[in-house]
Amino acid sequence: MNRRLRLLTFCICCYLLVTTTLTACAFPVDQHEAITIEQLAEVTDDSANEVRQAANATTLLLANKTGLTLEKPVNLVLTPDRKSYITEAITRFHMSEFEVEKVARGTDALAGTNLIIVDMSGVPTVRQKTFLIAHELTHQYQRQIAGNKAQQVMWLLEGMAETVGAEVVAQQGYFRLDQYQNNWQTGLQKTVAKPLLSELETRDGWSQSISKYSSPITYKTAGLAVLALTEEFGQQKVLDYFKGLGRGENPETAFQNAFGMSITDYESRFMDRLRKAS
Repeated sequence: MNRRLRLLTFCICCYLLVTTTLTACAFPVDQHEAITIEQLAEVTDDSANEVRQAANATTLLLANKTGLTLEKPVNLVLTPDRKSYITEAITRFHMSEFEVEKVARGTDALAGTNLIIVDMSGVPTVRQKTFLIAHELTHQYQRQIAGNKAQQVMWLLEGMAETVGAEVVAQQGYFRLDQYQNNWQTGLQKTVAKPLLSELETRDGWSQSISKYSSPITYKTAGLAVLALTEEFGQQKVLDYFKGLGRGENPETAFQNAFGMSITDYESRFMDRLRKAS
C-alpha cells in the first residue's frame, strides 16, 4: 500500500501545471471516444490495454453511479520509463526541466487539463495501473465540474480520487473495497503521528502533512474520510459538493448543502471515530 500511495504523491501538481480555466462544453463527447491513448515506443500492448480497461471502467462507474460524463476528450500519454516521462512533460506542459523535475518528484503521473502523462515503469501491476488511472481521471471530472475551485479543500479533492480509485479496482476484481478501507484505517490507527483532517484543507497544509507525516499517511487520511462520506451519503452527494463550488459557493456552504453539516463538524466527527476505533 505504501508504494501505491507513493505513486500519487503531490498529484495536486495537475492543478499547478495548467492554469487555464476550463470552459465546459454544451454537449458531452461520445464516451467511447472520451479517452485517447498515445502509446510511446517500448510501452507494451498489454500495458496499454490495461490502461484502456482502467479508463473505461472509471468512466463507466461514474456514469452509472452519478450520470457524470466527460465533456472533453482526455489524452493519456504512456511513457516507458522515467527519462521519457520527464521529456514528455517538458514538451507538452512547456516547462523547464528544473520545473518538471520538481513537480514530478515521487510521482508516476502528471496531469493538466484533458492531459495525463504516465510513467508506466512506476506502475508494474494491473492493480496499480487501475488505481492510478482512476485517481487521475477523477481529477479531470472534478476540474470539469468546479474548475480551479475544486482544490479549495484538499482532503476532499484527493480523498474523492482515492475513493474512486479503490472503487474501480474493486469493480475490476483486483482488491475489495473493504480491504482498502481496513488497510487505510488500520494504517492510521497504528500510527501515532498523523494529521488532523482539518490540517489537510489547504495546499500548504497538504504539502506540510506530506513532509511531516509522509505521503501514505496523508493520502490514507483523506481517502478514509471521503470513503466514509461516500458510504454514508453516496457518491452523488460528494459530486454535489464540487458542483456547489462550480456554482460559486464557498467550500463551507457547498459542504453544508451537500451533507447537511459543516466541514468542521465532519472533521471532528471523523477524527473522533478514528480515535475510538483505535
